[in-house]
Amino acid sequence: MIFHEIYSVYYDAVTRVLQAAANGKKFSQRLLSDISIHLKLTSDVDDLLKAGFGVVPNDNLMRSFDFFEPDGTPRITRCPEVPITILEKRWLKTILCDPRIQLFDISEPELEDVEPFYLPEDFVVFDREGEGDPWTDVGYIERFRTILMAMQNGQNIGISWLSRESLVCRAVCCPDKFEYSELDDRMRLWANTSDKQIKVTLARLLTCEISDRPLGHEFPPELTRPLPVAGSRELEQEKRENVFDDGDVLPERLVIEITNDNNTLERSLFHFSHFQKQKIISLGDNRYRLEMSIDDDDREELANRVIAFGPYLRIIEPGWLRTQITVRLKKQMDLLGLLRASDAD
Repeated sequence: MIFHEIYSVYYDAVTRVLQAAANGKKFSQRLLSDISIHLKLTSDVDDLLKAGFGVVPNDNLMRSFDFFEPDGTPRITRCPEVPITILEKRWLKTILCDPRIQLFDISEPELEDVEPFYLPEDFVVFDREGEGDPWTDVGYIERFRTILMAMQNGQNIGISWLSRESLVCRAVCCPDKFEYSELDDRMRLWANTSDKQIKVTLARLLTCEISDRPLGHEFPPELTRPLPVAGSRELEQEKRENVFDDGDVLPERLVIEITNDNNTLERSLFHFSHFQKQKIISLGDNRYRLEMSIDDDDREELANRVIAFGPYLRIIEPGWLRTQITVRLKKQMDLLGLLRASDAD
């Protein structure tokens, strides 16, 4: 019953009545009505609460609470404490077993002997791209906590990170928020400089510290490996293998055509909810056209989200996304031995 909506709100309502009694407030129907309105109780729960306190006949289905005198004067001086149940302890232990919880320095030694409902290794995730962030890495945890402290205190931070082009970038910025992607199990940082907003994957951060320097204090990037020369065979190979590394600016508009089978329209609106929608057009025959704005740092995650919908979603724009997904699908089919020689061209 730990997740039962009716029982939870009923216990919450009774607790509020007991708190009022412990504060010396007399019982009245107005008190129950105020609590009922505040908690938005359904009629069934409201009737159950009134029956419990003798406001309406309860047909001997339950014994009325005996916390007040007939004139409404409370008989208790303090609100009784409700102990944590075994189910609640097991649920808390389950949450604490998640490696991401270590980011927040939470420890509950009294739950050491409690058995969780399940462990993270009990789940097999088959549609996740990559291995995710190193949640248990000491350096990763320290950088996360430094950023979190800066957010709470309104401080600037000096960060350095490794870009996709293997450049070490540095900047002084004001952290705005964290963004977690469930598809690739990664955390990203949104931060503001003096003239723009940047987004950096936390796993790419090299250093992070509280800084007294003003916003906009940026450093030139440092090259960590030679970049392919324009027109060289290495550059052309890199473009074929990974369209994301071609250095082009991501188009501002994504246009997709959705076949609304298996509730695809609703699921796509949920998966693309962090993008700014421009319009949704009905094309008839259970097909829809969705247009939205995207930004340059969403390339990898965007491809993962689109490809997860399979044949129910067709890309109209941009062309680089169609090319990227085609390359990935051909590689996968080739590994499985499903690609015919005639289809490889």
